[in-house]
Amino acid sequence: MKILIQSPDDRLSLENGVIKAVASGSCHRFPLSELAEAIILTTDVGPFYDDMGLALRMKDSTAVFILSEHRDYDTFLFDQLAKAVEIDYEAIIQASSCTENKIFIIYKQEV
Repeated sequence: MKILIQSPDDRLSLENGVIKAVASGSCHRFPLSELAEAIILTTDVGPFYDDMGLALRMKDSTAVFILSEHRDYDTFLFDQLAKAVEIDYEAIIQASSCTENKIFIIYKQEV
């Protein structure tokens, strides 16, 4: 299943160890322990289009996507996720300056 956080009414948050994704009127909840990896995706379509986004892949193969222009992107990534798991800030810096189609893994759950 793919969940896209894109409209102003859509929300993405992490509270009390639960990732909550509200999209298209549906609410999905995932325990943080189900997060397999977090990836920043970049494209070559900027600067006129949002060319960076975050993808969260859950253990059940569900994927949650949010573009960097969405109001919840920074709060979720830096204020919530980064405080709950160890993310790779160097990969985030590289992604922020990338102008190509590329994938940057910022978190991967150890098995």
